[in-house]
Amino acid sequence: MAPFRIPLFVASLVLGLSGCQPGAPVTATPRQVHSVGYGHVTVYPDYAELTVDAAFTRPRLKDAVAEVQRVVDQVLTLSKRYAPGRDDVRVSSTSSNKEFTYVKNKEVFTGFNSTQSVTVRINDLRQLSPYMEELLATPISRIKDLRYGHSQADSLRREADVLALNDAVKTADKICAALHVKRGEVLEVSDSSSPESSNSYGYQPAANIELYSKSFGGQGFKVSPELLRFDSQCSLSSALD
Repeated sequence: MAPFRIPLFVASLVLGLSGCQPGAPVTATPRQVHSVGYGHVTVYPDYAELTVDAAFTRPRLKDAVAEVQRVVDQVLTLSKRYAPGRDDVRVSSTSSNKEFTYVKNKEVFTGFNSTQSVTVRINDLRQLSPYMEELLATPISRIKDLRYGHSQADSLRREADVLALNDAVKTADKICAALHVKRGEVLEVSDSSSPESSNSYGYQPAANIELYSKSFGGQGFKVSPELLRFDSQCSLSSALD
């Protein structure tokens, strides 16, 4: 028995008719207005945080470790006078390694290096300069990652977020007024906040002080913090009535 075949023109007709069947209704996209708002809060920092390094290289490891520990003990005693809080002073890292140098393209062992780092948070910025002056009188190797911050940073970021949202709403209302339309319900809101920064580029630079020489000509060591700025950006989508 010969196989049954559907003529080509019949198949085409069936496909054509099926394409004419009513489908799901197309939902019209509501008219919308999109706006962006900006907010920022500027404050003076209320604390500083820094890290102090003590590092020595000696022929014997135990001598390098002992000398580092002697300096770290001085730093801890001094720092706790200016930062008395329970978590304001902590030993943040400890390391010991062999140290090499190159002499006439040959690697030469120079001794054992031992390093300890102490991180300190100063909550009274008036005490920062006298603390730094006393710190420089000790045989430390480096002061690094000096940064400023604010204890109410989370609240200040939220304040910047609210300012950005208000600005986005005002911008949307101005656009609607210019177009002679009325703004309806809010459809979508998104925001992005930056961490506190000492400039307008969204980051806070850290100061590093290498102590190759501690001769400052008899003048005090002063550090002047910059203002902190908390920035926020809000995107708003609203329906049009």
